[in-house]
Amino acid sequence: MDQELNNLKEKQRLGQLKNLVMLASADGRFTDSEMAVLLAVASREQISPEDFDRLMEDPDSVDIVLPEDEDSKLAYLRDMVAMMMIDGELDEQELAICKLYAIALGYRGSIVDGMIAGVIDSLDAADETSE
Repeated sequence: MDQELNNLKEKQRLGQLKNLVMLASADGRFTDSEMAVLLAVASREQISPEDFDRLMEDPDSVDIVLPEDEDSKLAYLRDMVAMMMIDGELDEQELAICKLYAIALGYRGSIVDGMIAGVIDSLDAADETSE
């Protein structure tokens, strides 16, 4: 039973990284900041360098397994919104992908708009305190 649970969690972590890879490449380019986010998520999720390389070379080699608990769902969605916003541009295709995943996770697509607004508000507040 423990081994099955570990396998499921590993598949979820790899699936999450696959989604981030696909989101980062949705606008047709990979920026250094997007790669930095991918590497940070891979490290945080304890994804091996071999699995990371395999995923980057062949994303189709990894299945997408969505998380089931609320904390993991929200973390998954926050990572996607962060990836979408990391290059400083709000690409419509990336936004649509984030909203589709929000719906797949059981939320309304508008949760993504709220997350974006929260990030923008945080950045504005940080700018005000640095002045």
